Amino acid sequence: MNHTTAIKLLKGIETELADIHRAKHYAQWRSEAVGRLDKALSETTPFKDYTDTWIFTGDGGGTIAKGRFAVWAIDQLVAKVSPEDILVGFDAELQQNRSTYAEISPVLGVQIDGECQLSEGMALVPAADAPLHWRGQFMGSRQPFPIDISSDTCFLCQSFEVTPAFELSNKNSGSAKGTSETRPDSAARNAIRLQVRLACLLASVGGVELPHSLFDPDRETLFVGGLGNRASRPVSAHPLVSFPVKGAEIKAIFDQLASFQESESLGRAIDRLGRSRMATNPVDRALDLGIAAEIALMHDHGTSNTEIAHKIGGRAAWLAGKDAVERATIFAEMKKLYQARSQAVHAGTLSQKSKVDLDAGDRLVTNTLLAILDGGSFPDWSTLVMGGDR
Repeated sequence: MNHTTAIKLLKGIETELADIHRAKHYAQWRSEAVGRLDKALSETTPFKDYTDTWIFTGDGGGTIAKGRFAVWAIDQLVAKVSPEDILVGFDAELQQNRSTYAEISPVLGVQIDGECQLSEGMALVPAADAPLHWRGQFMGSRQPFPIDISSDTCFLCQSFEVTPAFELSNKNSGSAKGTSETRPDSAARNAIRLQVRLACLLASVGGVELPHSLFDPDRETLFVGGLGNRASRPVSAHPLVSFPVKGAEIKAIFDQLASFQESESLGRAIDRLGRSRMATNPVDRALDLGIAAEIALMHDHGTSNTEIAHKIGGRAAWLAGKDAVERATIFAEMKKLYQARSQAVHAGTLSQKSKVDLDAGDRLVTNTLLAILDGGSFPDWSTLVMGGDR
């Protein structure tokens, strides 16, 4: 295909760029050059055949592409890509017709010690190492829900592909004729968000929430859209960072959660642990900690739940205690926690005589959940409390 005219236009812009040496002058030049170049490219082969293009942005979304040629081409020239190679890249995109996006979710409440690769296409990235535009999209005063993305938090980045990336559309049609496939889709990405939250809750001592997402298209690709689109999920409060967490520890727990045999039940227990850390009232905190313990330690598939406090104490003791002294301590502390939970349920308050230490209760429930997770499934409680192996 003959791209002579398009290459000539791009070489002209390349020459103009070479004469610019100050950021202020570049900003002034770019705003004018984009409009001028986009009009010229839109009338030139091969770009003119793609002036009205429907961009699939994933999970059923899409948009009509307008004014994208010049922005894409100038970014390529700034990156020192030659005009000839820009046209080669354009032809390659036409043949591939597949686009890549990233869903970026701030993990509020968690600071990690370095980038952590969870699996192919998904990673936890410290805010200090993240691209500036990720933080800017969430912190801007013009955003409907600006949040404080400090260097003490991190981001979950999940890549996904959309096939096809685009289709030619009729002018002003406002919709697509065909459909696209998104891999992994929004449901699968949401499941990963939930799993990451559970892993972070067990690896830290504070609350963890992922209430927002930003969709970031591959900026080197022409046929993408939806830059800056956001999604939000309800959350009562934004958690505070407690202390740094090792990414390797989150990764290990993340993998254990993925292979745990009854993950839904365990996940609900960990979720209640997370809710307790967001509670502003000790009564609510005792309720959620007690519920977390009961879900985890009364997982009997329908057997009788009589003498719950005694059962929970004994099971926690044999599960997490290493010797008789430690088991006796765990037994007593777990019974205190469950008694506080019962007071909160039946009286709506905690007795002033209550001796429960909710911080110690948090650590006890966390260690219990980690012990269950480490076994890969819920124990055979009847064997365990008789001193047998789980």
